[in-house]
Amino acid sequence: MNKHGVVGYLPDEKPSLGKAIVFALQQFLVMLPATVLAAIIMNGFGMEIYSIPAAILASGVATISFLLITGFKIPLYYGSSFSYIGAVAIVVTYGVNNLHQSSSVLGSVLIASVISGFMSIGAGLLIRYFGKDKIDKVLPGHITGMIAMIIGLSLAGNVMGGILNVNNNQVDWLSVLVALVTFLTISILTVVLKKGFISQIPILIGLVVGVTLSYLLWVPSLGATWSFENLGTYLQGINDAPTIGMLDVMPWVTIPAALNTPNLIGIAIIAIFPIAFATIPESAAHVNQIDLYVNNLSKDKEGKDYMIREMLDDNLIGDGVGDIVAVLLGGPAGTNYGENVSASAVTKNFSSYVFFITGILAILVGLLLEILKLGDLSLILTNPVVQGVSLYLFGAIAVQGIALMIEKKVDIFDPKIIAVMAFIGIVGLGVASIPVTENFVLPGIGVAAIGGILLNLLLNAFSNIKKD
Repeated sequence: MNKHGVVGYLPDEKPSLGKAIVFALQQFLVMLPATVLAAIIMNGFGMEIYSIPAAILASGVATISFLLITGFKIPLYYGSSFSYIGAVAIVVTYGVNNLHQSSSVLGSVLIASVISGFMSIGAGLLIRYFGKDKIDKVLPGHITGMIAMIIGLSLAGNVMGGILNVNNNQVDWLSVLVALVTFLTISILTVVLKKGFISQIPILIGLVVGVTLSYLLWVPSLGATWSFENLGTYLQGINDAPTIGMLDVMPWVTIPAALNTPNLIGIAIIAIFPIAFATIPESAAHVNQIDLYVNNLSKDKEGKDYMIREMLDDNLIGDGVGDIVAVLLGGPAGTNYGENVSASAVTKNFSSYVFFITGILAILVGLLLEILKLGDLSLILTNPVVQGVSLYLFGAIAVQGIALMIEKKVDIFDPKIIAVMAFIGIVGLGVASIPVTENFVLPGIGVAAIGGILLNLLLNAFSNIKKD
């Protein structure tokens, strides 16, 4: 660690076991809010499909799988991705409206997520054997950026509806207050906090502030009259809530249930697999980030160039395997985490050994929560708090799509690009689903993504026709 007087650990360096456990605990706490929150939000569309203990355990196993696939050369943590929330919401909403069981819905999401994982693996293999430019031709910045943007904005109506919580034409102003305080806390802390571990957990702090305010103001307002007695009733409801067991979300339960609802599987596939288009550039950005940080530290140590930037193919294959592993263990599909990249940059700890221990820690915590039946403690997060966090996170996803287009220097004055962006934006945001038959719909995001790709290829073909 102290070679040439420089503090920090490179991917192939190992701190002592005691230090590694402490570092792993920090990385675990950094990823935990987002990994758990993604599952909680996806449980909030009228049907609970995810087990919180399973989601945590799945992230740990997926992380270890990712490290093994990449030969421990890319120090990243794999967790639940917010990019999938909008697509999962479409599937859950359809399942609720058509009285499908939660096991059928989760099984359909699982099957679609596995296909999405194979798409990521395919993209990695394409880059490995044909070069990155082949991916860029099919998925240029104006497509991936627009898909990311509409993913972030697609649930804007749901979020604002949850915040306003209108009942009998009356806005729930205490719900609005709690949601805004949660949002502002996160926003202010991301601006004010610049260094140290605390700068990596503004979402967690925002959750604590929001939950505290909820139990002081919002929860007591839920009865016929404002009273702290309503708090006891609310907490008793959490205690009595049905538990989603880890074994209830395993593939041998959910896949057979999904096979009885083929229409639901089709909807899930069309809604979910295009999400891989948006996570590929996100994953590439994380690889470039980690390469920069690792090699800056290596230069300070007068060490080698780790060439992580050249491992995008391995990273995408690892991400795809992570998706498949995670959903087969009952968790949400995901991606490697920018939060953990930032935590590594702050602490100068890029040891893959530490991330391996972090994965083990997640597995142990997930099992412990299941054994103690503490998974439903996630219900402590009130609806206004979840919606306040969603206001920040969904908006951030949309902004990342814009940032991606800026980074790729998308020429928004090019008629081809305007047409493709117009199609993706209007179709993706203009309709949640398109009825095809009485029992089958096409999700708007899926139609926007696939249609945008095909339209881009078509217009490129016309633009390449040589004039006589």
